[in-house]
Amino acid sequence: MNKPVKIKFWGTRGSTPCANVENMHFGGNTTCLQITIPGTDEMLILDCGTGFRNMGNELQEENKSLKGNIFITHPHWDHLQGFPFFKPFYSNKNEFRIFIPPQEVGGCKEILQGHMSDTYFPISIDMLEADLYCETFQMEKKDFGTYSIEYMWAHHTIPTAIFKLGINENTIVFAPDNELPIDRSIESKEYIDNFAAFIHGADILIHDAQYNEEQYQKRQGWGHSAREYITELASQEKVKQLYLTHHDPDSTDDYLLNVDKRIKEEFKSFEEICLVKEGQEIILPSKNLFNNIAAG
Repeated sequence: MNKPVKIKFWGTRGSTPCANVENMHFGGNTTCLQITIPGTDEMLILDCGTGFRNMGNELQEENKSLKGNIFITHPHWDHLQGFPFFKPFYSNKNEFRIFIPPQEVGGCKEILQGHMSDTYFPISIDMLEADLYCETFQMEKKDFGTYSIEYMWAHHTIPTAIFKLGINENTIVFAPDNELPIDRSIESKEYIDNFAAFIHGADILIHDAQYNEEQYQKRQGWGHSAREYITELASQEKVKQLYLTHHDPDSTDDYLLNVDKRIKEEFKSFEEICLVKEGQEIILPSKNLFNNIAAG
């Protein structure tokens, strides 16, 4: 029997980690996502925020060789802060390929070297013992056998990828940092049209929802979306499951719980809609399994 794809959120906070008691229900660690794919032991990781450290600690306890691919949407601090603290990087029995979309200031290896230069961190990337291969991920579709991945550019303050994965006939879109513009310019309309086509009919959309509409009015150009805009657009584009993430560090659990309740009551067109919590898991059965059952 085919096993399901499992998605686990190791970090759901945006901008900066927050270890406050009023943030613990939804979590204080920044963006990190792990996808477990049946049929392979090769890991798939999206972004390396502070949640990446906790994932590494758990993996280290398993005491086995690890191999995987790590895709980083962009090199802002909150998506890279966990990178130097990932314990599997300090073992020579592990192997990882790391992908970052091209930046104005350099490619993947240059970005990581700068992040771990002695100005900012005591351990350089060359001191890590795992076999690390760094690749600047150009805008093309890559096939890894058990899954494929491609991206479009997000509307953010630096070059940032919105990843689209194809796994077991399911489509997963990951857009933790993306601002849906509300001005009426031709450029903004073209962007919204392209983004809408990119997410149309997705089985799962994981999207930035850092602000509400009122907050966004004061923070246009900061690179993040109002949740009202993405919920409406995702509903129009027949997204099946919508998971809202990148919670603002000042958003308390009480506030987010209230928002979560409201959107579930308002948007009935989704199979699932919620504000994601750190540690939450999504189980996505293979469509091949359902097709086999139907055929039988």
